[in-house]
Amino acid sequence: MLKAVRPLAEDIAENAFAAAFRDHRFPPLTAEEFEQLEIHLSILTTPEPIAFRSEEDLLAQLRPGVDGMIIEEGARRGTFLPAVWETLPNPKQFLRHLKQKAGLPADYWSDTLKFYRYQAEGIG
Repeated sequence: MLKAVRPLAEDIAENAFAAAFRDHRFPPLTAEEFEQLEIHLSILTTPEPIAFRSEEDLLAQLRPGVDGMIIEEGARRGTFLPAVWETLPNPKQFLRHLKQKAGLPADYWSDTLKFYRYQAEGIG
């Protein structure tokens, strides 16, 4: 679950550094890229569990452009900020890519999946 464990300023600094230099999905930020860098902060609301009966029910509850989403399956987790809807506006695509981000197959489904929604306030 996404949960604050440090003061906000410290959390911002640590997460910015991790995104620039420790995200295994991307090469570390270079000096040339730093000059073109734009910083956007998202302050997240407390995630709320989503109750659903099926994947179709879950998809019907999604609010494109409004909700960020967290997926949990055992130790696997992934999240998409609400801004991801700009590149994945279709709820089914959004969910498929979120599953993959969590290390699950795009068509994976299980009765033990957990989903949470949150909103984000952008700064910058």
